[in-house]
Amino acid sequence: MANWKKVIVSGSNAELAQLKLSDLSTQGSEDTVLTINDSGVVGTRENAASSGTSGTSGSNGSSGSSGTSGADGTSGSSGSSGTSGSSGSSGSSGTSGATGDAGTSGSSGSSGTSGSSGSSGTSGDDGAAGTSGSSGSSGTSGSSGSSGTSGSSGTSGTNGTSGSSGSSGTSGSSGSSGTSGSSGSSGSSGSSGSSGSSGSSGTSGVINISNSGDNRVLTDIDGDNANAEQNLTFVSDGGSDGNGFLTVTGDVLITHDLTVDGTASFRNTENLLVKDRFILLASGSTTVGDGGLVVQQTTQDKGEGFFFDAGTTRWGFSGSLDADDGSAAFAPDAFVSSVVVGGSAADTTANVALRYVAKGNIFVSSSQDIFIYS
Repeated sequence: MANWKKVIVSGSNAELAQLKLSDLSTQGSEDTVLTINDSGVVGTRENAASSGTSGTSGSNGSSGSSGTSGADGTSGSSGSSGTSGSSGSSGSSGTSGATGDAGTSGSSGSSGTSGSSGSSGTSGDDGAAGTSGSSGSSGTSGSSGSSGTSGSSGTSGTNGTSGSSGSSGTSGSSGSSGTSGSSGSSGSSGSSGSSGSSGSSGTSGVINISNSGDNRVLTDIDGDNANAEQNLTFVSDGGSDGNGFLTVTGDVLITHDLTVDGTASFRNTENLLVKDRFILLASGSTTVGDGGLVVQQTTQDKGEGFFFDAGTTRWGFSGSLDADDGSAAFAPDAFVSSVVVGGSAADTTANVALRYVAKGNIFVSSSQDIFIYS
């Protein structure tokens, strides 16, 4: 039956229900012999040979078992990845030229002056008097008045005077109508307002890049110049899922938190040094489960394991732990023995927490008595 059993060591008191010795060697004589009285107390007797043959010497007590080795220290966590270099700033855009003021409207052209009225046609000359004759010829018709230039029609020529015995002179022809005055010329259009001066051009947004190369990240030098870093590259469609791949060649210093939302893989060629005193495994977990460390041997992801077994709530060892098999329930080859130290308020095995009541665990009371559960 499994229970707490007291371990007998030198200097401790023990009560035994039965003591049985076997395979004792025979001695010719003994000066000191082991005796047990009626109360069951074991003692010794000197010079036992004088009162009879000496009893056989008791066999030597077996050596105490070696203490268990201390558990290996947990490996330090891997160094955090460096932050990406910041992109160079874009050149500032030039300021827009100010809009020119609108030109003033031209003044309306003055109305053309009215054409002057044509002058009146001159009256026709009187016809010359006919010569006297028996039947003198008719006086010649008066010449037509010259045509007025513009305006009103010329007046009719006056009738020639009758010759004394000649025929009446013909009536002068009517003067022609004067030509109409020409229309006044249109007023000239007002001159257009001058255009506003153009705004000065903005400074150029171009930055000079030295050491250019494919997929290199730019670092600013002085605002006008930048360097394409050979040891800092970013491929926008790279990586395992095509969402980008950043490569940093050299050491990385991060002065704030590093959050990895995905799978973190670390490949180291030297020992890992970590200043943190605690390492949290299975961060974010809301269910119980196994977890621990694996030291790979000859097969990828498999090797010697030191881990917590959730089924027994104990730490254990395994010589064939597969770190890549996340669904497996690991079975330890051996367990770590826990030592519970008693105190003034809990100095008996009855006060040991249930999770430590397991085979191989040890309880040490304040009086230095030792118990092992088996």
